[in-house]
Amino acid sequence: MKVTRTLQADAPPELAPICRAMGYLRGDIWRRYGALGTVGRSALDIRKDIIARNLYGTLPVDGTIRNETTKDVVNDILTYKAAAKRNVRQAIAKRTSDPSERQRLYTLLKHDRWLDDPFLHRQMRAHFRHGVSHTTNQFVVRSDKHASAIVGGRLVITIRIAKPYGGDIRLATTSNGKHVDLSGCNLRLCVQDGFTEIHYAADKGAGRPHGEHALGIDKGYTEAFTDSDGDAHGAAFGSVLTAYSDAAAKTGKQRNQLHALEKKHRAAGRIAKADRIRRCNLGRKKIDARKRRTRQRLRTIAFQSAHSIVDKAALVVSEDLTAPIAGKAQWKRYNRRLSAWAKGVLAEALDSVCEQRHAEHVLVNGAYTSQMDSTTSWLQGRRVGDKFYRITGDVLQADHNAALNVLARLADPEITRFTPYRDVKRLLLARSPAPLSVKRLELGDSSRQPSADKSIEQV
Repeated sequence: MKVTRTLQADAPPELAPICRAMGYLRGDIWRRYGALGTVGRSALDIRKDIIARNLYGTLPVDGTIRNETTKDVVNDILTYKAAAKRNVRQAIAKRTSDPSERQRLYTLLKHDRWLDDPFLHRQMRAHFRHGVSHTTNQFVVRSDKHASAIVGGRLVITIRIAKPYGGDIRLATTSNGKHVDLSGCNLRLCVQDGFTEIHYAADKGAGRPHGEHALGIDKGYTEAFTDSDGDAHGAAFGSVLTAYSDAAAKTGKQRNQLHALEKKHRAAGRIAKADRIRRCNLGRKKIDARKRRTRQRLRTIAFQSAHSIVDKAALVVSEDLTAPIAGKAQWKRYNRRLSAWAKGVLAEALDSVCEQRHAEHVLVNGAYTSQMDSTTSWLQGRRVGDKFYRITGDVLQADHNAALNVLARLADPEITRFTPYRDVKRLLLARSPAPLSVKRLELGDSSRQPSADKSIEQV
């Protein structure tokens, strides 16, 4: 299994002009080929077109750096297009159940002929919007254009640059180099805040063995995951998210006031004062550093949680963690806190850890798993916060109840991963008995029943 490792080094001034030139190259390639410029073209076709037109041959940068960075940008664009096609394939599956029509649309999409069909064209236009790049702080070095040595107990990496473009550049890292093998791999150099990050690919071992059980997983907010055994994993996940989100919201309100003040001074002709506010009060270094620290903490919690799950399980069953809840107008602060990035980290952690430890990870359709009674598998009961109220009046832990339903969904032959949620609801209602009368509901323990007008928060 390949993973990305990072080294930190100093930032010689010779790196700055290379980053600026490669920033221009990245932005221009995205401008030219970021959408329709890739239709019917492979990565090789696009690079051949760039070379034939000599678009960047005059940039004052070593040719190998220019070529490797070009490959990197082109691959990014095609990866972006592949992700859009994945979403379009899901839209095709929802649009029609006719096998021949599905096959026709899938074939057009696969062969990059989606302009020939109005439906595919609309879908690709929605999911494959023209990308842009504002990245001006990195470039890629080919595997044969760098060398490493231990000097004074520290790893020193030498980037071989052709003499017309400045000659070799030495980067003194903070590592002792004992467990670092850079042979045969490209390097990505990212320059920021006075230091250089050196990214390289490394092999990661299989790790410790996985468990023996099959577990259903439900994502939470207070904790990262709850499994079908009722165990919570990553208890600090919600508190870290809440603290960061609330601090970011408070900072954002104060910055909005300063933005308004800066505009007021600028409109009144007090340019020096407006410039001083922008320079001294509207920077982003602390904001970006806080975001970076929080993301690192959340990644650590997510991966630790995934490992604790795989310690128990050989088969992990989960819903698609990145998919939104259809038709659910969620709490605004919840949306901000449990952002798409946070959900993506949870999904990435499960995928990565299961792959590394050779456990199986299966995605199932998560529609209505939070609203079903896991005891009966019927669409009855109500979820209020972290409690699920059964129609009998009994109370279950909501995330545990959802995890049991996710595990049961694996063996459901009628509900596939891409079954539309309306069809899922229709099937579940058909399986459930007629709802109990209001009078029978009132016979239950009223102290354990949720208020009829209380809003239900799905987490």
